[in-house]
Amino acid sequence: MKNISILIFFSILFMGCEYNPQQLYERPRDPIAPVLSVEGVTTFVVSEDLSDFFYSALSWSKADFGKGVSAKYQLQVSDEIDFSGKVISVDLGRDVAMRVLNATELYGWAVEEFGQYNEETDRNDPATLYFRILAEGISSEEMGSPGSVLSNVESISAQWAESEPWEPEELTIRFRVVAGEWDAYSVYAWGETEAFGDWPGTSIQANEDGWFTIVVPESRPINLILNDNGEGQQFDFLQDPVESLCYDIEIDGENTVWTEVECPEVPVEETAVYMIGEEFGGWDWDSDDVVVMIPVHGYAGHFWAIRYIEAGKGFKWNTKREWNGDFHSLDDVIGYTVSDGNAFVEEDGMYMVYVNLEEGSISVEPARVFGMGDCFGGWDMGAYAFDVEEKTMTHTTTGEGELRIYAESEHFPLGGDWWRMEFVPIDGEIEYRGDGDDQERVQVEAGKKVNLDFNSGTGWLE
Repeated sequence: MKNISILIFFSILFMGCEYNPQQLYERPRDPIAPVLSVEGVTTFVVSEDLSDFFYSALSWSKADFGKGVSAKYQLQVSDEIDFSGKVISVDLGRDVAMRVLNATELYGWAVEEFGQYNEETDRNDPATLYFRILAEGISSEEMGSPGSVLSNVESISAQWAESEPWEPEELTIRFRVVAGEWDAYSVYAWGETEAFGDWPGTSIQANEDGWFTIVVPESRPINLILNDNGEGQQFDFLQDPVESLCYDIEIDGENTVWTEVECPEVPVEETAVYMIGEEFGGWDWDSDDVVVMIPVHGYAGHFWAIRYIEAGKGFKWNTKREWNGDFHSLDDVIGYTVSDGNAFVEEDGMYMVYVNLEEGSISVEPARVFGMGDCFGGWDMGAYAFDVEEKTMTHTTTGEGELRIYAESEHFPLGGDWWRMEFVPIDGEIEYRGDGDDQERVQVEAGKKVNLDFNSGTGWLE
């Protein structure tokens, strides 16, 4: 009877209790917010040449909304520590605890989204970025909304990488038309100067492979416009280019597009190089005073010339007698200076000019000319140097024999093959061997002064 009474007591006790599913969740009264931290560097160094590499990462502890309650996360980015202004939100998904940040992403936020334009540098100053995590509890039908919580705020500062200031330089832009067509092509420039003349600018022609070449001067700022020689069609081609590049162009009215492509190799089989300048043709390609440089025998793409050059008088080169494609330098500039799109020497003097298209270099150095053979005293290289007398070079023979003379370049030595840059005065004119056969022999007596005037192309004995 006693046991029956106990069972009845507990039955009455359980009947007085209702089932409550929320008792299965030991949910705290207030959710616990995630704790955010930055792993890696906290100063983002911005450069123009941006690669998509790992930079740093945000990690956080998971939010706690109670037993059995998961959370979804959102990254919030702002340039203000209190997030009172513009905020960028990135959904991260459920139950994650890390977000890797790469340089491209940081650049987009710091420079493009929040950066402030600086007129002095003509670019955006990058902003300091502030980050926080918004965690939202994922509710169920049996529970009310778990709510949301915000993490602490962390930051990553940003600054431009220190670099040497960019100095404008002459550039070579090449392009070919791969779709569409005009009857004629001209390039016009506006900016600091009209570098290619009044509208419609300078007419340009494609080479046999279809490539057009535009040599952009140092004048900055400069903007290039391609047009059909002023016949009604045009488009803005490039805005202030900073490096030599090549493009494929699809001409389609206002929808014309151009795509950067790999540049063709510079040919080394050029058969001629010309030098023009204030002293060499008066900048007129049709002038007889334009320098026709001499090929080095057996060295494709190598050319040389000796001239008396005055300081402050500019000059430059081309592989054709025209302005399209002219250049004042290649990859290596040796022994001269470049300014305003032209080459200059610092002092008046007699110079050897050596253009090496094969290796992409130009050298301007004091001229070195030597005699060779019995009439000069023997066959030793470098032993019988000519002297500079005002604007000529001279040497007096010491014996009888064949008159043989050659030039050298200190920067491009040809070993013992002195004859590769040989020449001789014949009938009052300096005749160069170049890529030709052995030259006509000129006999000379002892005591004859050999005079060479390279600028006029004359040579004589006295």
